[in-house]
Amino acid sequence: MTNRDLTLCFIERFCAGDVEGLVSILAENLQFRGPFHQFESREGYLTCLRHDPPVPSQFQVVSITESEDQVAVFFEYQKSNESVLIAQLFKCFDNQITEILLVFDGRGFVPD
Repeated sequence: MTNRDLTLCFIERFCAGDVEGLVSILAENLQFRGPFHQFESREGYLTCLRHDPPVPSQFQVVSITESEDQVAVFFEYQKSNESVLIAQLFKCFDNQITEILLVFDGRGFVPD
């Protein structure tokens, strides 16, 4: 699987609400940074998602840019009745995602 395929797999599974499907594509030492949360491990990230799983939602990829070990994806995420533009930068190594930087305007969301 290419890094591009790996990141698109992540987005598809996340947007489908398939938290358990993310386990195999995330490295144990995953570094995650986003507007509401930061995690230093796959388990920390997955525990958060299991507590508040993503509702299955539609998405539309706007742009993908890739280098040797990174993939940046911009996509429209249909959250409730609103569409949110999301940017994610993924770093990949050995067919797993090792880092995720999540960027979006969170003013319309209230974290649980």
